[in-house]
Amino acid sequence: MLFLDIVWPLSLADGSLIHRYELVCNLARLNNDIHIFTTDKAFLSNIANIHHHYISPGNFFSLTISYLINSSNLLRTETFDVLYTRNPNFGFLSGIFCKSRFKKMVYELNGIPEDESSLFRTKFKKKNPSQQKKGEEFSFSKIYFSANAKFKLFILKKTLGFSDKIIAVTPGIKANLEKVYNIPGKKIVVVSNGANTSLFKPLKQETCKKELGLDAEISYVSFVGNFAPWQGVEYLVKAAPFILSQFPKCRFLIVGDGIMKNELIKLSRELGVEDIFIFTGVVEYFHVPLYINASDACVAPFIFARNAKIGLSPLKLYEYMACGKPVVASGIDGVSDIIEASEGGISVIPENPSALAEAILKLLENPNLRIKMGSKGLRYVTENCSWYSVAKQVDRVCKSGF
Repeated sequence: MLFLDIVWPLSLADGSLIHRYELVCNLARLNNDIHIFTTDKAFLSNIANIHHHYISPGNFFSLTISYLINSSNLLRTETFDVLYTRNPNFGFLSGIFCKSRFKKMVYELNGIPEDESSLFRTKFKKKNPSQQKKGEEFSFSKIYFSANAKFKLFILKKTLGFSDKIIAVTPGIKANLEKVYNIPGKKIVVVSNGANTSLFKPLKQETCKKELGLDAEISYVSFVGNFAPWQGVEYLVKAAPFILSQFPKCRFLIVGDGIMKNELIKLSRELGVEDIFIFTGVVEYFHVPLYINASDACVAPFIFARNAKIGLSPLKLYEYMACGKPVVASGIDGVSDIIEASEGGISVIPENPSALAEAILKLLENPNLRIKMGSKGLRYVTENCSWYSVAKQVDRVCKSGF
């Protein structure tokens, strides 16, 4: 199998990197020969049936060019049973130039790109100070985003057409592909995300607090992930003043990084809660369980936009539960379903700081409830959501028809 994407070393807790890393490792455990591209020659070198193709580190442009050259050379000299990718650009180019070099292409889709582009555009649109109409964007910016979106849509449609099978991580993505892209339902298989239950597991809270230099007498609420617009971390910041008024011995661990970090810090400053928010910055994947286990509760305050349309299969939710922690999460398809099935947390109305604050307070004020929900979530994830079980489903899709 050729995994046609770059498998990066896990220097940060980024969902897309984690997904690639865990999928490759677990597919290899299923006795598949996997070819990967990586910027680290030693990365995953301890697994015998993972074959490395080194790409020199560089900026985005040089990295992309190097990747295209190396992958093209490999596809010209080797034939593969399956080409697996989650990158529409590489799937598109492979479908045009290298179709005869593999028996099947499997494309994995984790979101709808035009929805994500729209959210970024809304959050970070540029204003022209000389314009009289408040909020009007540069005409150049409009043209750029419109052309960029059309180009991405063209590439995605072509890649979907080249693919023999499509893996969607939520039923909502599958439904959208059928309705908007006219993809036959039999071509699409839903395979949700998972958690590394060997890495994410319950650890002693006091030990984790000590190792991280956290106050043993303080309760911590954590968020882990990329600070993208759809994550809704700003609603946690807005909920903080009310939580503190009722439960002063509380702090918030915000683990990760992303485009909205400065905006979130600014908002916390404006609301007078800057001192009780701990923005850790980039944290290595293998250290994330320490932060989760140091916490009393964990949050996933997703917003409606993008998430409600396609549903979610969030890594963070599985990882929180795998550590035995109760979760407060937005009541969106794919999230509320897991909360309900596992009984591992509380679903709240999205984009509602008051509802978020009340649910967090309920957990902070009830240790027994935290333990009960945490135990149920742990059992659910252990039995249903390991990356190994995810890889077995992907493996079946890749081998079907041979």
